[in-house]
Amino acid sequence: MTFPSGYAQSQNGSGQIFGQLHLDSTWNKTIYLSHIPDLKKMYTMSRSMIIAESKVDSAGIFEIDIDFLPEDNNFYRLHIAKRNSAEASIIIGGEAENHFFLVANKNTVLEIENRQGIFSDVSVIQDDKNKVMREIDNIVKLIDSTNYHSSKVKSDFVERAFNEQLRQIADTCKFPLVSLYALHKSQYESDIKTNEEFYQDFVNKWHEETSPYFEVFRSKIPKPKSVPSSSLYYLFGLLMAFALGYFLRQLTSGKTKNEKLLQTLSLQERRIFELLQKGKSNKEISDELNVGISTVKSHVSSIYSKLNLKSRKEVLNFKS
Repeated sequence: MTFPSGYAQSQNGSGQIFGQLHLDSTWNKTIYLSHIPDLKKMYTMSRSMIIAESKVDSAGIFEIDIDFLPEDNNFYRLHIAKRNSAEASIIIGGEAENHFFLVANKNTVLEIENRQGIFSDVSVIQDDKNKVMREIDNIVKLIDSTNYHSSKVKSDFVERAFNEQLRQIADTCKFPLVSLYALHKSQYESDIKTNEEFYQDFVNKWHEETSPYFEVFRSKIPKPKSVPSSSLYYLFGLLMAFALGYFLRQLTSGKTKNEKLLQTLSLQERRIFELLQKGKSNKEISDELNVGISTVKSHVSSIYSKLNLKSRKEVLNFKS
C-alpha cells in the first residue's frame, strides 16, 4: 500500500485516520466521519452528525486529520454513500454494509484497509483498541449469519453463546469504551436481571470513567442492595448484647469455679486460707489457732493442692 502524504506528520503526534479502500463504481468517492454521542444512536444518521470527510483518490487512498477531536476517547463512525444516494445514508447488514464504528481521540493514528465488499472485511493495521472493535463486529456478524440459517431454538442457543463471549471480552478488555461496546453488542439489557452481580462489578471496575457513555450505562444497572440503617443498629445491638453476655458468663464461670474449689477445703483449711489471705505467717497462724507449725504447713500444702496454687502471692490474688 502507498501511504498518504500526511503519514509522516501523523508519526509526530497529529491524529489521523487513513488507509486504502477498494471501491467499485457503485460508490461515491468520499468517506465521512461522524460522531456518535450515544450508543443508542449508533444507527442514527443525519448530516449534522458528520464532522469530517475526505476524498478517496483513484488508488482508493484517503486521509482524515482528526487533531480537532477532543483528548478523551469517543465513538465515531466511518461511512461511504452509494452513488446517487444521500451522503447521510447508511446500510445496515450484508456485504454492502457501508459503515463501521471506531474509538478515537485527537491523537489516534488509525490505518484501515478493506479486502472485499465495502466494510464487510476491514483490517485495522494500527491502533490496538480498534482491532478489538473489529473482533467484536466480526462476532456480531457471525451471530447474524448463524441466525439467518438456523432454527429458532438453535439460533437462540448460538446467540446466547456469542453474547457470553462478548461479555468475556468486556470483562477482560483494557480499553474502557471498547469494553462498553462489547457489552452493548451483547444486548446486555436483557441479561441484567440474570447476571446483576457481573454488571455491578463491571461498573465498579470502571468507576473512574466519567464519559457520558458510562453515565448512561450506570443509570441502567441496579445498585447493590444495602442494609437499611435501622437494620445496622439492630445488628450492632445484637453483637453488643452477645459480647456483654459472653463477658458476664466468663466472670460468672470464673467465680463459680473458685467457689467450687473453696468448698473442697475443710473447715480448718478455710480458717487457715483466710489467715493466709490476710498475710499471716505460719508462726502467726500457729499461735492464733493454737496448733503446731508442722500442722499449719501440712494444711497449707493441702490448700495449695486443692486450689491449684503455687505460692502465697497466688493465695493473695485468689478471688472467691
